[in-house]
Amino acid sequence: MFLVVLSGQLQAQDPQYSQFYSNLVMLNPAFTGSGAGPRMAMNYRAQWIGVAGYYRQFAFSYDQPVYFLGSTNGLGINFNSDVAGEGDLAKLNMTANYSYQVELNDENFLRFGINAGITQASIDFYKLRFPDQIDPRNGFVYPTNEPVSLWAQSRVQPDVSAGVAYFNKYAWLGFTVNHITEPIERFSEGIALTGDARLPRKYSVTGGLRIPVQSYRNRREISITPAFLYKMQGEFNQIDAGLYVNVEPMVFGLWYRHQDAMIALIGVSHGPFSFGYSFDYTISDLTQAISGGSHEISMVFEFEQPRPNRKMKHRPLPCPRF
Repeated sequence: MFLVVLSGQLQAQDPQYSQFYSNLVMLNPAFTGSGAGPRMAMNYRAQWIGVAGYYRQFAFSYDQPVYFLGSTNGLGINFNSDVAGEGDLAKLNMTANYSYQVELNDENFLRFGINAGITQASIDFYKLRFPDQIDPRNGFVYPTNEPVSLWAQSRVQPDVSAGVAYFNKYAWLGFTVNHITEPIERFSEGIALTGDARLPRKYSVTGGLRIPVQSYRNRREISITPAFLYKMQGEFNQIDAGLYVNVEPMVFGLWYRHQDAMIALIGVSHGPFSFGYSFDYTISDLTQAISGGSHEISMVFEFEQPRPNRKMKHRPLPCPRF
């Protein structure tokens, strides 16, 4: 926050989740309504718990397939928030989602999606620290002369994202553009800025392949699913790569996030309910000893929904729930 004050601007990237497949609506609006029926997903992440003011993130989404005008559509809502730093820099994003499915043939489908809503950023001015508060011996002890009137406590901006996804029974590939409107991330008023204070667009590509494994001892579903997620935002880019092993009702996962973390996951599914827990072990220069790692949990409720017309095709995506 000290650097923010000196530069007069704020630059940021979106929060990230290790269990991004547990909240498909947030991952790509084209995935809205891609399940077998109504679906509700919740995520919580505590990132770098060993660092003061560590990131806390929460996400919630609801979506379902909707059949009208002879086609398969998806409707949903998405809510996500995060709080970072000792100045309580908080962001809230609320969107409504819509998707439309195109049948290429009996086994291959395309989905197009869009979401629109608002993004709100807020900050607690009285928790910030400024240069005129510093005493060389005792640290931040003086009151600041920074005029409160030059700082906005909250900003609300429109936010729009779009995506497209291809999938069949075993594979999927999706592309997303987030923050098409590039919301402004500036809190200061009346201060000459030296750079752009907009949140840059984020581009994401994700894909995977579900490989069924025959089991002769029992009829439990066993499959291996390698998958990846590549994201680019401003000068930042990163790739997550790994695989899931599904031995019904258990799911195990191991992921590598480039120059950041190794991620281990364990989950369980029973009927419409799925629960997952993952831990990020830091391998960057921050080190595990300083960061303390990251914890994440997810819960998904997914129910089946009958189609009003058997001629109307709707195949759920083969993505894992975690």
